[in-house]
Amino acid sequence: MKLLQKYLRKQGFWPLIITLSALSILAILTQSLSTLDLIVENRQSAGTFFYITLLAIPQLVAVILPLAVFIAFIYAINRLNTDSELVVSKASGLSPWGIASPIIRLSILAAIIHLVINIAVQPVAFRQMRAELLKVKTDLASQVIRAGEFNSPAPGLTLYSKTISPGGALEDVVIHDARNPNGVQTYISKTGRITTSDNTSRLGLSNGHIEEIVDGGRLDLIEFETYSLDLSDILAVDSVLRLKTSDRYLHELLHPDQREFVTEKSRLSMISEGHSRLSSPLYNIALAMLALCFLIRGELQRTGYGRRIALCVVFGFTIRISGFAISSAAESNIIVNILQYAFPTLIILISLFIILLPNRITKPRFFRKRENINALNEASIKASQTL
Repeated sequence: MKLLQKYLRKQGFWPLIITLSALSILAILTQSLSTLDLIVENRQSAGTFFYITLLAIPQLVAVILPLAVFIAFIYAINRLNTDSELVVSKASGLSPWGIASPIIRLSILAAIIHLVINIAVQPVAFRQMRAELLKVKTDLASQVIRAGEFNSPAPGLTLYSKTISPGGALEDVVIHDARNPNGVQTYISKTGRITTSDNTSRLGLSNGHIEEIVDGGRLDLIEFETYSLDLSDILAVDSVLRLKTSDRYLHELLHPDQREFVTEKSRLSMISEGHSRLSSPLYNIALAMLALCFLIRGELQRTGYGRRIALCVVFGFTIRISGFAISSAAESNIIVNILQYAFPTLIILISLFIILLPNRITKPRFFRKRENINALNEASIKASQTL
């Protein structure tokens, strides 16, 4: 029996890996579109794009993992049914629980991985992603200067740089500052770099000179090795890293600091997110057991299990969507957080009860009698046509 259960576990494992990989790739492609716009707009490197996309993977996996478990196990059990392998397993003396236990163990493993991602991996990845996005948004060189073009970030100010390195260094910089009509100045330097500190933005220039037309139309030329030009009045940048609910650790969500939220609604949102991270792994087990209820119990159907699978899919997606709805409702009422645990637990208990029923589940007598009558009618029609 252990060898047979090992075979059943293997038949469920590989469809799960393939389904999770396929759904993850689809989710990553969808998620990367929004990141791509930000990267292209700020002219960042491809490495930055892939790094930010990589940091978003843990949350994407956590969202799609229960659905991947559900879809993979439906496929695996249905294939075992259509190949009559479950019939042979039952004929060899394996009980419904013996058939279900390898699949349930896989779902428990998926739930543990899901929990680890929610508690530890996602906050670390999202904090790093938030820091990278802040670097992109505060990369002033990419926002105000385009390589090889004259740009005017403010009236009377024109900036030019021949090249901009990936690190933000400027080469062959020309700045024409006509904001002060009494003294128009032109800055020319070999290199430059925009820096921010204490909510101030400055353009540091190196190895250049300043040209200014003074009284009488005379050109005044001042050379410098280093010069700093204050651009704070035109480049107001918020460089403070602000964490969102998805970036916080579990203890920060369940016991939020009063300094971290402004309103009561934001506090409830944090608590709801914390309980959602703890309860959502239960859906891996609930959906797996739901698939087992529909596909390992009941009568053998030689014509296939299409209707049963369709009904199972409807129930499964309804359950998962209901879970999201409960989590959203908990943001307004803290008592609803109890349902985040109770709902998937109830599905698990009901499914477990059905799986452990001593007798196989059959159709009600009324429907069986109706089917027998229809079969007899069809047989009599065929016989009369033959005669």
